[in-house]
Order: sequence, then C-alpha cells, then structure tokens
Amino acid sequence: MIAHQKSPFKEGEVNDILKRLTGSFAQRNAEAVSQQEGFAGLFQDDEFEQDEANLHFSDLDELLPQHSADLTSKSRAVAHRAPESLLAIETGLFAGEPSYVLQRDPGGEKEAKQDASFLDEPCTLSQADRPLPGVNAKSSRSKRYGRTLSTPGRAGLVANFHLSHAERLVAIANLRELDPTLSDDQLKKLLKIDAFVHTLVQGYQGNGELPDWAKFVTPEMKQFFRIYLLSTKPGAKTITIRLDHETAEAALAGPRPPANHLGEIIKRTLAKHCVETDMTFTLEFNHTGRTENHPAHIHGTLCIPDDRVDEVTETLRNALAEGYRQRYKNLAVHIEKPRSAHWWAAYCVKEYDTTAIKLTTDRGRKTRPDYAARKLTQDAKAFYKNISAWLGG
Repeated sequence: MIAHQKSPFKEGEVNDILKRLTGSFAQRNAEAVSQQEGFAGLFQDDEFEQDEANLHFSDLDELLPQHSADLTSKSRAVAHRAPESLLAIETGLFAGEPSYVLQRDPGGEKEAKQDASFLDEPCTLSQADRPLPGVNAKSSRSKRYGRTLSTPGRAGLVANFHLSHAERLVAIANLRELDPTLSDDQLKKLLKIDAFVHTLVQGYQGNGELPDWAKFVTPEMKQFFRIYLLSTKPGAKTITIRLDHETAEAALAGPRPPANHLGEIIKRTLAKHCVETDMTFTLEFNHTGRTENHPAHIHGTLCIPDDRVDEVTETLRNALAEGYRQRYKNLAVHIEKPRSAHWWAAYCVKEYDTTAIKLTTDRGRKTRPDYAARKLTQDAKAFYKNISAWLGG
C-alpha cells in the first residue's frame, strides 16, 4: 500500500509564491541595473551594458508566461529611465524583503558630483605625499620614502642583496690588481649585473630611501638588524642559553631590566677568562608549561675565536645554567657558527613583542627584552642607512 504525503501548500499557493519570487527578482534587478546606469553616467563609461542583465529574465519568463511579461517590461522601463527620475524603491511582497524604504536625498546628487570631481583632476605622487597644513607642516615638498622594512623576512632579503652588492663592488675594484689583462668589457658586464640586481630590489622594496631609523623602525626590527649585522662578522657565533631557576628569578626580580642583568653577568664572566666580545641577545620564554626548568632563555650572537668555543660554553654554563637539567638535545649552552644571518636574526626576535608585553606587565614598567652594546646599535643604524642610500640611489 502506497502512502501519499499531503502537500504542505494550499491550492494556488505555489503559483502565488512563484509570482512573488519573480516580482522580487525583477525589482532587485531593476535596482541593480539603474545603479549601474547611474555609475555609467557619472564616470562616462560605456562598459555598463543592460542587455546581459535582461537575459536573466528568460528562465523566469518560461515559468510564469502570463505574469512575467508585465513584470519584466516594467522593470526594463524603470531600468532605462534617467537616474534623476528614480523615486523610492517600492517594497516587495516576498518574505524577507526589507521593510524600510530608501528615499533619494535631493542634495545627494550634488554632493556626489562634488566628491567625484577629483577624478578629473590630475594627481601626482608628490601631492599624495604632501603633508596636511598644521603646526609642523612645511611649505616645501615632503621627502619621499620607500616602504618600511617592517618584517624580518623583508628586511633580511633586502639586507642580503645589499651585502652581495657591497661584496661585488669590492671584488670589481680588486679584479684589475688580480688580473691586469681583464678588459673593460668584462668589468662593464659585472657592473651591469650589479645594476640589474639593484633594479630588481628596487622593484621589490621601492626606490625611495627607507624611513628614519629613530622614528619609524620598531625596537623589534632594530634588534633584528643588530643580530643580523653581528652574525655576518668574522668569528660570529650563535648562542642559546637556557637559564636555571636561580639565575632567571634573580634577573626577573632585580631592579635592572632582566636582559641587562644577564648581559652584565656574561661580560664579567668572559672578562675573567680574558675574552672580549661583541654580543647581543634577546630574552624569551618557552610555552611548554613544564616547571622542571625555568621557561626563560636567551638567543643571540657573539664573536669569539673558534678555539675557545668549548671553554666559553663551559664557563657560561657554570655561571648561568648550572642548575639546568638537559632534556633531549636542548643543551644548557649551545654555541655554533651561524648557518644564515637572516634566518638566525629572525628566529631571535620571533617572540620579541610577546616577551616585552609580559615583562612590562609583570614588572609594572616598560621593559625591553633585548641586550646590545651601544656601539653595536650605532653600527646597525649605519648599516640601515647604507641600505637606505642604496635603495634611493
């Protein structure tokens, strides 16, 4: 025995729903088409065609041939009217149609024409860069700057290209001394390669000078440049120290910033062993949640001779990580040659902002998680300016 389900719709209700659907679609299409025609008149653009829009009615015409002809003809007549003659949109019958009525503002068209007047005015980049009038505004044109090196990835890539440029210039200058038979054509070829790389980097970064170091470079990126630059020096070594509980808690509770506290300990410890070094590092915390070892550790770079790596490793372990318990390959003090200055510098600042927020919150005053000698900061600033001059040249 076959059970027939009763239709949920009353007799004639389906046709009524179809009528409402058709009417709502026609009305919405008329609205969209009229807006397109209005924009076409505003921008004097011939790309807004109505023929394609009218083709969408063909399927609905077949569904309701008796009613769709009147609806589509009405919508097409409305769509082809001038935008100025359009009145408020009539509210549809279909459920879900908005209950509000959009009224045309008599002054809106005038304001729109005024707002769109800038399209006919020639605009240059220098005008866009010109400062707005104010207390500190200058009458002369503002200096054009390129993009800021806002991320370690972008900064490292541009810095790598700049270092290769400097190395090529040194090599080209020394070629004649090494090979007197080198022709001018060969030198020009090398210079042409360097010019191509220069153009390539300008296309990536922009050909304006970099924004000012003091005003626009974040503390995180300044630390990136310090670590990057030091990692390219002769004798540079990467260093990771996982602090024991006693050392870490003393650094965090002391009156000085924790990074400065640890830096002074490292300097005094190495000075006792007659090791003088340039050094910079960043303090950060792991997020494992384990309490066996303290979460505080440092990543950075220092310069020491190759034959003293083992001695320095043992010395720093006794001074900063004697109570650290090694797990797996996580050594208390790990020193090795940098594999990539770019990669290592980016790795050292990956938690910079997070650590700065934590230290500032816990200590109740602004605290930065980095340590570096003033001379290294000056060298990093000079390196940044050299990159800026190269990009702007």
